[in-house]
Amino acid sequence: MKHLLCLLLVLLVIGGNAGSILAAYTESDGKGYEFAPEDITLADDAFHGRGKLPFTEWWYFQAMFDNGYSALMSVRVVSGLLDLVCIRLDIYNNSMVLSHQKRWYPLRDVVLSSERPFIQVQGHTLMSGSYDDSTQTFTFVVNVTFPESAAQLCFVGTTTGWKGELPGGEWWVVSLPNADVTGALRVHNTVVNVTGVGYHDHDWNFRRKTGATRGWQWGTCCTQQYTVVWANMLSTLAASQPILVVSTRDAGYVSIPSESIWFNPQDIHLNHRRFIPYFFTLGAMTDDVFLIVDLEAVSVQHEQFLGLIQYWRYHARGFGTVMVEGHAETVDGVFVAEYLRFR
Repeated sequence: MKHLLCLLLVLLVIGGNAGSILAAYTESDGKGYEFAPEDITLADDAFHGRGKLPFTEWWYFQAMFDNGYSALMSVRVVSGLLDLVCIRLDIYNNSMVLSHQKRWYPLRDVVLSSERPFIQVQGHTLMSGSYDDSTQTFTFVVNVTFPESAAQLCFVGTTTGWKGELPGGEWWVVSLPNADVTGALRVHNTVVNVTGVGYHDHDWNFRRKTGATRGWQWGTCCTQQYTVVWANMLSTLAASQPILVVSTRDAGYVSIPSESIWFNPQDIHLNHRRFIPYFFTLGAMTDDVFLIVDLEAVSVQHEQFLGLIQYWRYHARGFGTVMVEGHAETVDGVFVAEYLRFR
């Protein structure tokens, strides 16, 4: 009964129906939209909600560690017929799933601050964010605990955070395009101390017209100095809106105009009754920025969200070059990407 009610809730929030044809991502939707990121404050990463209207809002953290482990954590609020919060933690080793844990809570059991990033579940502080004016640094402490796994991690930002409005009116806050991460993971009775590179974003104001689109693809990749955050918002079978922001360590960011971005999916395979790419080429060129990166899937994890939304998570090997104002660095590592389909 709970799954049926949740499905009805999602239909109210985002709408949409299932489909099976892979979208082509190379043509802009031609509606004059241009992504325009701006600086953020700590309050931008707080809880927003939508009053009495149905909504979904989420916080997402990922960390890629030096020892081959990786961890992805999320908190999703879904409000409508039922008011629920989903806590999720996935831990990987060498891109393979070691633990996948998820639990739903009634919203009444969760404390969500509307003034700063702060989430508490049944008296347990799950996430807390702060900002240091002297160093202009965002710091987030995440503590997710399940019986089979846990992650206690500290994310310290190394780049300037930004936010921007997406084509459907949704807001995308990337407080940590890149972060230094330290802490510990637990899988069953094994505890591993970890250090690595992290990312954090927060999304809200998703509405029915978001579900009327086909979905999106998203990912990150980085070098020592540069972090690339990219997305491809899929409006129709043949049109999309590419977004790409390049951040520099201990400095700012630059958003690339959509006409200067190209995105080429290749190596198409059938996966859970959908055709999805296993190889991407991402490129951009302006007067100040040049990049070309190939991303090849190492592992692909599928999930069907509440029987309606199809979701694939990639660990992908990335190779390429990022050049900013004449300084070039090599991309070489494993990075996370995702593909979400409403229909």
